[in-house]
Amino acid sequence: MKLSGLLTALAGLALFLSPAHSKTGKDKPLVTVERHDSITVYYPDYSRIDLATGTMPSTDDKSIIFLCAGAFTGERMDEFKHSNIAGHHVSSGKFYQGYRCGPNNGVFTWSPKRGWRFFNYSHKNSEAPLKTAAQEGGMGYCQSLLFYNGKQFKGCFKAELSNQYRALCELNGKLCIVDCARSLPFGSFMSALKKLGVKNAIYCDMGGWNYSWYRREDGKVKELFPTPNKHATNWIVFYGDAGK
Repeated sequence: MKLSGLLTALAGLALFLSPAHSKTGKDKPLVTVERHDSITVYYPDYSRIDLATGTMPSTDDKSIIFLCAGAFTGERMDEFKHSNIAGHHVSSGKFYQGYRCGPNNGVFTWSPKRGWRFFNYSHKNSEAPLKTAAQEGGMGYCQSLLFYNGKQFKGCFKAELSNQYRALCELNGKLCIVDCARSLPFGSFMSALKKLGVKNAIYCDMGGWNYSWYRREDGKVKELFPTPNKHATNWIVFYGDAGK
């Protein structure tokens, strides 16, 4: 190869490996988005997960890369109480007691030591994994389990009821959020999750208050369900590298 041709090739290689073109560069998505027919999958590139309670975190917090509703809320109250959240839960490493909710048959936890885990546990035996997550400085919440180890459950809604549903899922060994691309019957959402091949899936919803957003690689916020509610009580929060 002539010298000029070699230099051109090396220049092209250098451009390809530069931060602007590499997977580890500044343009790496904070949240990778995969769009399917009726659902969208979001993979946050997170360093930790928490359950925020009482006051919704602000979009001004640049360390947050994804936020969505977590557990059901019991009553519309002007003041926040942990007892108004469905199921026991862990926020910022502290265990709190919530109220017993019939549809809840699952638990999700995350801790720096053990990472994320799904459990097929009811209210009466949910304390053990949640208290372990609390001891390890993690988070956790209880909700309706949709899939567990590949097995599909009935879920918490009638098949024909339409809404913009969302679930925290394990897909191909990765943690992700699967969201309806538009309002769908619950049965169609469950079918879409099954077709996608999720191994585990636990529902995300405060009871009709689905406000959620993610942060794009340019730092701007993209709202997925742009209707916050003053009675909302808890949110699953993914933090990027800046949130360590």
